[in-house]
Amino acid sequence: MSARWAAERARPIRKAYRDGTDRAVSPAATLDRVAPALEVAGITRVANVTGMDRIGIPVWCAIRPASRSLAVSQGKGVTADAAKVSAIMESLELWHAETHHLPLRYDTYRALASAGEAVLDPATLVRCPCSEYAPDRPMRWVRGWDLIRREPAWVPYEAVHCDWRVPIAPGDHAVQNGSNGLASGNSLVEAAVHALCELVEREAIVAAQDAGDLLAPRRRIRPETIADPSCRALLDRFRHAGIDVLVWDLTPETGVPVFNCLAVETDTPWYHPLPQTQGSGCHPRRSIALSRALTEAAQARATVIVGSRDDIGRDRQSWYFDPEQRRAVADAVQERPLRDYQDVPDVDHPTINEDLDWLVARLGAAGAPSAVVVDLTIDGLDLPVVKAVVPGLRWRPWEE
Repeated sequence: MSARWAAERARPIRKAYRDGTDRAVSPAATLDRVAPALEVAGITRVANVTGMDRIGIPVWCAIRPASRSLAVSQGKGVTADAAKVSAIMESLELWHAETHHLPLRYDTYRALASAGEAVLDPATLVRCPCSEYAPDRPMRWVRGWDLIRREPAWVPYEAVHCDWRVPIAPGDHAVQNGSNGLASGNSLVEAAVHALCELVEREAIVAAQDAGDLLAPRRRIRPETIADPSCRALLDRFRHAGIDVLVWDLTPETGVPVFNCLAVETDTPWYHPLPQTQGSGCHPRRSIALSRALTEAAQARATVIVGSRDDIGRDRQSWYFDPEQRRAVADAVQERPLRDYQDVPDVDHPTINEDLDWLVARLGAAGAPSAVVVDLTIDGLDLPVVKAVVPGLRWRPWEE
């Protein structure tokens, strides 16, 4: 374990900010701390795009023209400061994952495993459609810390970095590359909680899609049972804007709350369609999981309206305006939801350390053999960033 990890795990990090998320400090304090990193990372502009839609839920963008992945990063939150910091942190996360500053090893999986090294088997990770992986094919590896086995472990570097330039490095095209599980925070522990929650969230969505019940009435939350004041305020914003919001409980066997929602205008004129959008969220506290899902749906709407996201392909763009999907949601509005919000698990710890320990325990109990986090923090800049990789947890690039 690195000295940074050891120091943070040894001291309890209390939750001092609790409005829509759990953080060690307020968004305003985080913004002051990370402000010097904007110029270093090449962030040239941070824009408030909330007013491009009529919902009023804060949405911001951070623009980084020299990016090696996405030039525009989005952020959302229950307050303007939270949304602004969210956009900036997402851009800074990507910059860290694009910047090759970690020691690497070029070797084969078979050689590492035969030498008794702790190593993640690429066959257990999400494979890219063009995967050329073979146990005897050399590739780049980076070392992380396995939170379940409590030991250093080698991870395919392709599963960690976000440098999407071509040509690719020798050995790449083995596992799916992307930002899923990439997170920052006010500490490594805080970043790791966010990263693991994202992995659990994406796995829950894939599992529901594969089971064919992503939008099943048995999973849909009865809106009148949602009593959390912050979430009710977000739902009211959608309602006042004339937008239907449907919420489904996708909590998996780990017991970590996961929500998925659709925000749709079913009576939009054909000559002026507005996008239907999806949002999802995961957190030990169900109110935070739902808040993340609702604000993400609002973020997606503003992003499509602004046209700022630089990785939306034709299929995804078509889905936003698909009339058949819109009609299906209109029909779903008439169906009686069957699940109460209060029946969703809800776990609230006083410290972020306890959140991390609980998440790791839940993953282990659900059968995850490892949960590796790679510390991407750059010395001197000291912005905690991690990339989490958990074998068996699936995701699809469309969901990023």
